[in-house]
Formats: sequence, structure tokens, C-alpha cells
Amino acid sequence: MCYRDPEKGIALLLEVIGDLKSAHGHTVLEDFDHFCSYSGLSEAEVGRLPFLWTKYGYLSAWKPADESRQSSAAALAGVSHRREDDEVAVSAFKLQVGMLLRDLPLGTVAELDDLCIAWWNGKDLVFAHLCDDDPDRIEEEFDLDDCEWQERREAFEAWLKEPNYSSRAEVRDWVLRRRQP
Repeated sequence: MCYRDPEKGIALLLEVIGDLKSAHGHTVLEDFDHFCSYSGLSEAEVGRLPFLWTKYGYLSAWKPADESRQSSAAALAGVSHRREDDEVAVSAFKLQVGMLLRDLPLGTVAELDDLCIAWWNGKDLVFAHLCDDDPDRIEEEFDLDDCEWQERREAFEAWLKEPNYSSRAEVRDWVLRRRQP
């Protein structure tokens, strides 16, 4: 994950977006340059790190022409699907889910499908399977690898279009225990 490194996040987003154009025929970097010119934002004035975080945020919200009615999360998922680059698609998915979850209350989980959830533990995104016979119980945590991604890709991309959350005391308690010294 690249939550503390805007340069890695920018590189990932640029890889996912590729050479797509906006509704006005501009690349994402051309649009960002225009934004900087229009707003007066410059790295020299604000410093490198604030400039990079602003660029990262701008690129995250940018929408290509063919998906202008979708959310940026759904647009990134759709772009990665067309490119058939699973590694990039998985990274983009993790990035989007992590960004959505990190500001929500402790114990909030993304209900990704009937048997899979994710939550933000304060510094990383955690994925877990739910018990087949009792979906109120968490069975085990897992890494989102190629096999898991291929099996659940359709459900995960559908979740990005219509995120569904719930609150789980069990997750809240785990996160609180791990934060204690």
C-alpha cells in the first residue's frame, strides 16, 4: 500500500489511468497542469510534499470521458478491467477500498460480498472470510492474491460501484487491542 507515499500512489494511478482522455480530450496530467495554472498551485510555493498530496488527490478524483457518470472508484476498476492487468487491478482496488474505509468509524467494515469483508486497522487494509454457516462470525484473514481476486473480481468491482458497510464490534475490539502498547 502507498498511503504514506504520494509518489507511489501517483505512479499507481498513472499506470491504471494509462493514456485515457477526459471529455475535452486531455490526459490526466494535462488536466492537472491546467488545474495548477488556473489555481496558482506550484510546488515552489507550497513545497514538495503538499504538492504531491494535492496531485495524488486530483488524480484519484479524475474521470476519463467514457466513464464520466461513474464514481472515480468505479472508473478505476473499469479501466483496470479493460487492461486485464490483475496486479494493477488488485492494487487499485486495495487503494480505493482503503481510502474509503480509513476515515470511517472504528469497526466499520466493507461488506464486499456474502462471505468476504475488509476493514482499515489504522495503517493497513485487512481482508477476511466469513464463516459459511454463520456470516456473523469472521473465519480468517487473507491476502488478496491473484486466486482470490479472480474468484471475486466481479463482486469486488460491483462493490466499488455501490459500497456497502456495516459495523462489527469484533473488528473494533481487535483494532483497539492492536493499537494498545
